[in-house]
Amino acid sequence: MTKQQTRLHPPLDSDTGQLAEADWLARYVQTDGGGHLVNSVRDLIQSGRLQIGARLPTVRMLAPLLGISPATVAGAWSRLRDMGLIETRRRGGTVVIDVAARNPSGQESAPSRDLAQGLIDYALLPDLGPALLAGARESSVHHASKEHALPSLVAAVTPTWPFRPEAWSTAGSRTEGTLLAIEAAAGTDCVVAIESPTSPRLLDICATLRLRLIPVECDGNGPMAESLCAALAEHPAAFVYQPRAQVPLGHAVNAARLAELARVLAASPDTQIIEDDFIGPLSLVTAPSMGALLPSRTLLVRGYCNTYGIDLRTCVIGGATRLVDKIRRLRSFGAAMNSRILQGALAWLLLDEATGQVVARMRERYTQRRMALKKLLHERGLAAQGDDGLNLWVPVSQEETAIVALARHGISVGSGSRCHVGSKRGEFLRVSTARLSEHPVELEHIADCFADSQL
Repeated sequence: MTKQQTRLHPPLDSDTGQLAEADWLARYVQTDGGGHLVNSVRDLIQSGRLQIGARLPTVRMLAPLLGISPATVAGAWSRLRDMGLIETRRRGGTVVIDVAARNPSGQESAPSRDLAQGLIDYALLPDLGPALLAGARESSVHHASKEHALPSLVAAVTPTWPFRPEAWSTAGSRTEGTLLAIEAAAGTDCVVAIESPTSPRLLDICATLRLRLIPVECDGNGPMAESLCAALAEHPAAFVYQPRAQVPLGHAVNAARLAELARVLAASPDTQIIEDDFIGPLSLVTAPSMGALLPSRTLLVRGYCNTYGIDLRTCVIGGATRLVDKIRRLRSFGAAMNSRILQGALAWLLLDEATGQVVARMRERYTQRRMALKKLLHERGLAAQGDDGLNLWVPVSQEETAIVALARHGISVGSGSRCHVGSKRGEFLRVSTARLSEHPVELEHIADCFADSQL
């Protein structure tokens, strides 16, 4: 595990490490009042980063680390207990429990449906066997020299890359790649402009780097030029956005909007640009890149884990030589380069015709699932948003009430509050659609539960 991965995923010792748990929680929760603490801990539980059985720190241990009163933490713990996410045991302390196991009515629990985690459907993934064999046959395997991006991988990626990068590199996952790119562009303890709402994963990365965030508001075509112009007045070291299948809104940045943003950025030459393409080949659109307009300041990070599975452990980074060189230096004391076998395997998968057909079917299935639920929610008066990707953004009358109501039906969803930078605008749920059932009756039931949660 790299230094960056360790910072993002520290170990939890639920048997003996209360102090370690308190320190970990203090880094990964928002504490602007008890409501934010409730939402943050709930998201950690629903995402699996706080697992069932994990023991939470005591109120008096956690409060000083968060800079809030013990009463505020105690109130948050009480609300999490009411939501059925934690329970306090006489000798075992306060522990995380399975939300689906709590049913106040005493009736048989509803089956659990996880619409909170952004998990893919593993049954749709292509076979990695032939790809790994092809990767093992790469001519440079076992060589002592470093190859940050194999020529075969660069050749496979280039036809789908939206600009001609000055340099290439790879990383062990899209999260590591984005962390490295942002750190290369902005360092730590700096100011960064970022679209809002945005992916909780990106916000976690920025929190790890201790960055101060300036929100850039979005509409259906991406970040708005006027809002970016206002953010640039703070002289951010970098601007971070998602060019397509944006989490959580599901939009793509078109050429006209990109040109507007580039004109604004041209007046701020010290601001670097990071494009986070987390979905890769599963997107329905080919989005243009700022790299075609501002090549000396842009890095595009493209993830392939959603398409080929997390065990491929290879994302691709392309862009400005100066920034790519920084990424390589940041990795020099850990996993200095990605496995040639995995790089070669990705190259094979990108070029194999049969694999391409599997990916096309996967993209179609994900689209059908997302659009089916979106249609049913619209029929019930919920203006769900999401034209691409693996999520829906659903406005609700009261976020916390809706989350608790859905939990009683065995449905977990993501908190919209976790996607906002600064003050939120409205009440929303972030709904993962990749693992949705395709059975019409099941989808109707889920949509009915969403409608009921608004009563």
